[in-house]
Amino acid sequence: MQLTTDRLDLVPLDPDRDAESLFAMYSDPEYDRYGPNEPTADVAATRRRLAEMLRANGGWTWVLRLRPRTEALGTIGIFADQGTTIRGLSWGLRRDHWGRGLMGEAAPVVIDHLLAQPGIDGVEAWIDTRNTRSIGVARRARLAERATLARVYPDHTAQQVVMARAAEPGDCDVLAARPNLPVRDVRQTGRLLTRVLGLTVLFEYGDPPTFARLGVAPWTGSAGVDLSAADGVIACATVSFDIGIPTDVMYRRAAESGVTIDMQPVDQPWGTREFVFSLPEGHRVRIIGPVRPAGDAAAHSSVVVNVLPTG
Repeated sequence: MQLTTDRLDLVPLDPDRDAESLFAMYSDPEYDRYGPNEPTADVAATRRRLAEMLRANGGWTWVLRLRPRTEALGTIGIFADQGTTIRGLSWGLRRDHWGRGLMGEAAPVVIDHLLAQPGIDGVEAWIDTRNTRSIGVARRARLAERATLARVYPDHTAQQVVMARAAEPGDCDVLAARPNLPVRDVRQTGRLLTRVLGLTVLFEYGDPPTFARLGVAPWTGSAGVDLSAADGVIACATVSFDIGIPTDVMYRRAAESGVTIDMQPVDQPWGTREFVFSLPEGHRVRIIGPVRPAGDAAAHSSVVVNVLPTG
């Protein structure tokens, strides 16, 4: 179905018709700077990439045309069906048309159309935190930040923000999962976890504190872990933390803090790199991070997160 905006015609993608126009976008290294794909070598490779896109997503991709011209300036559409009612979304625009608000004009219309379709309960876009242009497009389309994921590039580790919108807006019944660890010394354990994991002490109760809430971010309502003062026998628990920096960087923090390391960093077959350390009471803390970038000798000593482009 063709869609329209004030300036644009959004026309279903045709690889044979649009490959030549879109080659300028797909061959530009800056186009997929934050994506997984290499630039296409020629128009034929672009055509194959577009055809595969349509086979995977069932035809749910549009090209942008700036009236009165008919050449394709970019694309917007959904990923292959992953068996859920939440569909992944991506968009891209030729660099010579950046900064004109074209994708910000197209995205709300396409997303409104997608969310009106049966079988689609929501859409989400995974956007590198440095890609401020795409984050602006997502906000204009009324997508809100829902989560953050680690992202591994060939030479560094970064993070992605998950921007999403539901077809039927509503509030979740559960806001966060927050384990409670009984410990001998709330303040000392809190300081240890903030030093190793980079957590924030959201608040403490008592002096000395008998309760503390640690957050993964400094904002009110942040997910995290609670600490409660306890005497006698303590039943030990295991708490897992997903992280967005190289696993070995956090491993060094833990080792330097003097905690007991129960498991050295290891690559898991499901695509994570993990290690485990213990708190004084015996609670086990499992750190789940991204795998190491391939071929990056400095991956263990550099952290590249939340760096905004200057251009």
